[in-house]
Amino acid sequence: MRSVVHVVSVFALAACTTVSAGQPSGGAHASNLPDFELSAVDGDVVRLSDHVGKEVIVLSFWDTWCEPCKMEMPHLERIYRAHKDEGLLVLSIAMDDPTTVAQVAPFVRENHFSFPVLLDPNSSASNLYNTHKSAPYTVVIGRDGTIASEASGYSPGAEKLLEEHIVKLLAPKPQ
Repeated sequence: MRSVVHVVSVFALAACTTVSAGQPSGGAHASNLPDFELSAVDGDVVRLSDHVGKEVIVLSFWDTWCEPCKMEMPHLERIYRAHKDEGLLVLSIAMDDPTTVAQVAPFVRENHFSFPVLLDPNSSASNLYNTHKSAPYTVVIGRDGTIASEASGYSPGAEKLLEEHIVKLLAPKPQ
């Protein structure tokens, strides 16, 4: 069993956040990433397996009460808008429990987030990919369906490293 390395800064990539390919904190292998299906604040239902292998996916776990999460989200929005046409999908996963989940939709509307914001009040996705329930917690899944990196926390400037990492994953592979 591997342990998740907690870093102060999201994507202080090098040795800190890269994990064995295809091993989310739930321990599954790349060819069989654990699937989840969650409702979005707009009413859509999103299933992870509909996107794995087609897009670079950022799973961003957060809570409405989490100040570092609130600082990170506008950066995720900018990165998403800049790279969605290249094949980036940000799935923002609110871990708010039933007592605070009603705060998610107003927060999303107020901030004009365009990426899907999913509700995980019963921790079904968190139990698979963020077993420590860290907030914020970011999992990046490459187009090859493997987990490219995982990171806990956020500090200003970390979004630059995250975007550099995403750009590398979006780049066409040499033939």
